[in-house]
Amino acid sequence: MNRRSQEAGDPRHHTAVITDVQSMWEKLTWDIVQFEELQRSMPDLPQPLGFAAINVCLSASSLRDWTATAWVKARRASDKRASRDEVVAYIYSHVPQQRMCEAIANTAKHSMLDSGSWPEGRVELIFEEGDENMPPGYVLRHIHEGGQYDSIALNAFTSMQRCWWGALQNLGFAFSANPLAFEWRQRQIRAIFGDR
Repeated sequence: MNRRSQEAGDPRHHTAVITDVQSMWEKLTWDIVQFEELQRSMPDLPQPLGFAAINVCLSASSLRDWTATAWVKARRASDKRASRDEVVAYIYSHVPQQRMCEAIANTAKHSMLDSGSWPEGRVELIFEEGDENMPPGYVLRHIHEGGQYDSIALNAFTSMQRCWWGALQNLGFAFSANPLAFEWRQRQIRAIFGDR
């Protein structure tokens, strides 16, 4: 497939609702919320948590592509120098979890271990017995180079969401960081707490 065919037409022909960087960031937010809900509602099953984590990583990988394409296009439209490599390097330096997510996403997409962007990295689903602060259940952990535990995946994903928003603001994509502004999030909250 040539580059021209990738840029032609309205993306909604294939995505239905993702039209720009902001809607791709909203999808990343959606996937993180789904991961969080599964961590709470199905802690005894490893598959839903693992599937949801892969979805978060696929969205983060896609957001990098949407961002790089839009940034380069906007810069060139303003007759400014623009390099895809430059914006991707910026993303990597401001979103520390991005390389990890891309390695996970590429492994899931291509059915082959892609450790290039996350050397010695791995994920583990660990069943934790729980205590007075946490019920028993599976917890997904990211284990980085040298075998060090980072944090549970939910913490890494939540941090990544904030890092991504900051990076997007700095790159000129100005929109609200408040996921509560999304109607789907409002409905989820009302389903839990009712109308107030």
